[in-house]
Amino acid sequence: MGRDERRASIMDAAVPLLVQYGRDVTSKQLAEAAGVAEGTLYSVFQDKDELIHDSIHRHIEATSMVDAIRGIPESTELDDVIRAIVELTQHRTEQIFALVAILGFHERTPENVKRRPPDNEPVIQAIADTLLPHRDRLSVTPRRAAQFIRYATFSMTHPLITNGDIVPADEISALLLHGFSARADAGDSPASTDEHRAPTSVIATFTAPPTAPTHA
Repeated sequence: MGRDERRASIMDAAVPLLVQYGRDVTSKQLAEAAGVAEGTLYSVFQDKDELIHDSIHRHIEATSMVDAIRGIPESTELDDVIRAIVELTQHRTEQIFALVAILGFHERTPENVKRRPPDNEPVIQAIADTLLPHRDRLSVTPRRAAQFIRYATFSMTHPLITNGDIVPADEISALLLHGFSARADAGDSPASTDEHRAPTSVIATFTAPPTAPTHA
């Protein structure tokens, strides 16, 4: 394994430990998680501070998120695809907030991260590509659906936006797939006519209905 690959492997292994232990994580724990000797850590990193700094930098760049999304099998059902992407987005969002809190955003955060927000485009494109095989079941383009998933999940997971009341992944997935208003049965009262009936969802769900409407 080359030096760059070794560094990447160690940094990926370090992130869960940083979330769990913060700066109290030990070199021994980091080495065990990466499957290397402690001396190997410091053959590719100057010290523990550099390892922490570079691990957080790598995670903020979203490379691991994109790889995880693209790893979802094409054969996966649409409901499960959306649920998986929501869970990945929530996990990444929670990790980033934990890592930034550990690091101290103005302490040793990479300068380019302080100057600009993380780039959403690679993540949006990965989600859109993953939705492409299911485009016949979408009422919007895969890219627009990707934006809905990304932004809705982020906002419902952000601890400041939610005031700590983070919405569970299954509820976010159901909202994205079906909306949140009750659907009227076909045999409802005469008042439930096409002219007066409320929309099937207060927000636009992006999955197409299984069958076309049959109202006269």
